Amino acid sequence: MMTKHSHSQFRNAEPATSGLGKRVIEYFGWKDAPPEEKPLRLKKLEAVYDFLDSAQLEPTPEAYRLGWEYLYGANQKLCAEIDALMEERGTVPLGSVYELTAQHLNIFDFSELTKLINSGTQVLRQGHKVIADSRGDNRNYSKALKQEMKQIDQPAGSENHLTRLFSLTNAMIKKSQEAERQLKEAESNVVKMRKKLDDATQKAETDQLTGLPNRWAFEDVLKEALAQSKKNFEPLTVAFIDIDHFKAINDNYGHDVGDRVLKRIAGILNSMSDERCHLARHGGEEFVTLFSDKTPQQVFDIVDKTRDELASQNFTIRETEEQIGTVSFSAGIAALGSDGDPRAMLRRADAALYAAKENGRNQVVIDKS
Repeated sequence: MMTKHSHSQFRNAEPATSGLGKRVIEYFGWKDAPPEEKPLRLKKLEAVYDFLDSAQLEPTPEAYRLGWEYLYGANQKLCAEIDALMEERGTVPLGSVYELTAQHLNIFDFSELTKLINSGTQVLRQGHKVIADSRGDNRNYSKALKQEMKQIDQPAGSENHLTRLFSLTNAMIKKSQEAERQLKEAESNVVKMRKKLDDATQKAETDQLTGLPNRWAFEDVLKEALAQSKKNFEPLTVAFIDIDHFKAINDNYGHDVGDRVLKRIAGILNSMSDERCHLARHGGEEFVTLFSDKTPQQVFDIVDKTRDELASQNFTIRETEEQIGTVSFSAGIAALGSDGDPRAMLRRADAALYAAKENGRNQVVIDKS
């Protein structure tokens, strides 16, 4: 549950100029607003906060942007999807925030997480080296001190001096051992940091509903596959896949059933994946598949076989045994052109998908341009 903050944080003072406050200002135009408009903008910020409170959303920059667009934007489809989520669940899940902003607003601030991971990785590398070097130094020092103490002969009249030397030496050994303990603790913290960074990376690149990579992870794979294709002179082909009449499933059976249908279809589509085929959820009911070293016709054979497999299955709501019936998808396929432009390839695949929809759905169309 979101912690409730006082609305007075937006009153009688300009918003903070760093961190989240700075990004909120950038989103909502505070910086460039005339003085006479600032009171109105503060009221709008309060209204956005009320929306976040009612939707049980943490006040992240993405959530603020979503709230602003919901209250003051002109995207009716976005508003309808938020209304449906609120009616169905009483909240807007965090995963839906990222999906809605990506799908309707075309934003996702991945830069801060990337900087965090990059700087964290550098700290980890340096930390491991310091810990390893220090551990070796401390162990060697402790061992050497003990060796020297055993070999000391006590000449007459030197008892007090040697006693003091032994005491100082023992103190140094204990300090060395304490430093060793602290280094081990630091190493444990470094390992925990690495895990948190790995978890953050995985969460940012994973679709929370289906468990598939999301469109941001797909962008990274696309860059790598493009470089590999150019290096090895291999074909590179993409397929956009869109579930037919998915809105009707949500409207007739509810979003919970719709989510389960999405997860099941994601599992069926995932059967196409291997080390040369990358499947991701692109947003909503749309998926994207990238095939390395496959021609459009080869991809057609794979995708159409999966389409046929899906279309032959009947979907049933387990709890009520109510029949949903068959569910199909349409797909558009395009290959990387001689211009080597991946965006052009994606646009042509999207156009082929549109043609498949226009031609009656439940079919796969190859771009011929």
